[in-house]
Amino acid sequence: MKVTILGSGTAVPALERNSSAVLVQEAGINTLIDFGYGTLKQLLHLGITYHDIDRIFFTHNHPDHICDLIPFLFGSRYKLSARKKELEIVAGPGFQNFFDQLMSAFGKWLISTEYSVHITEVDEGSKKFGCHQVTYKKVRHIEMSRGYKFENSAGKSVALSGDTDYCQSMIELGRGTDLMILECAMPDEEKIAGHLIPSLAGKLAKEADCKTLCLTHFYPPCDLDVIRETVSALYGGELFLACDGMTFQL
Repeated sequence: MKVTILGSGTAVPALERNSSAVLVQEAGINTLIDFGYGTLKQLLHLGITYHDIDRIFFTHNHPDHICDLIPFLFGSRYKLSARKKELEIVAGPGFQNFFDQLMSAFGKWLISTEYSVHITEVDEGSKKFGCHQVTYKKVRHIEMSRGYKFENSAGKSVALSGDTDYCQSMIELGRGTDLMILECAMPDEEKIAGHLIPSLAGKLAKEADCKTLCLTHFYPPCDLDVIRETVSALYGGELFLACDGMTFQL
């Protein structure tokens, strides 16, 4: 299982960080978790086009996690090379209604011409998607927000929070995983509801006892040296601070 951070940034535009997206690759299958702006170009740098994405999971529907879905669907209609492979989109309750409104807002321009789009809404539970057993739980951000854990047949696993505050459900998703990818949006002194700060990210990772922690979704006030120091004082496992293009081989 190969995991690539495509976007480690946020809603604030930055040259060095695209907004949220992670790519999970295994057995020739490309699974995308979130689709923030800049993701399409990041995929192209990896040789991956709109033909090659097999399934998309959304943690929630805020713009910095979803907005490149629009040009993805638009481009997939390209007359001379239209996408033909069906696409499954997995997200929390309410996503189908959101998707229908998105399609309505753009008229015919996002409607697939030669492939089908299937929306799968999930609440809490576990289900096999392709070569991965995926567990999903509600996390503390907005009503739709879901965190995910992907596990392959060899028992390797990655948990992804999307945006979340400290919560028991994310601890459970990350428990004993080979890799946990957590947001760490703001410094401790700038705490806002629905987002993690370094001290809470470190506490969560320690309680989950994940083997490796990768922090991401850094707003501009974040000082990476302070984040590393704060988290390392709480969590004793291997720690990475995400940058775009960072990869993990599980």
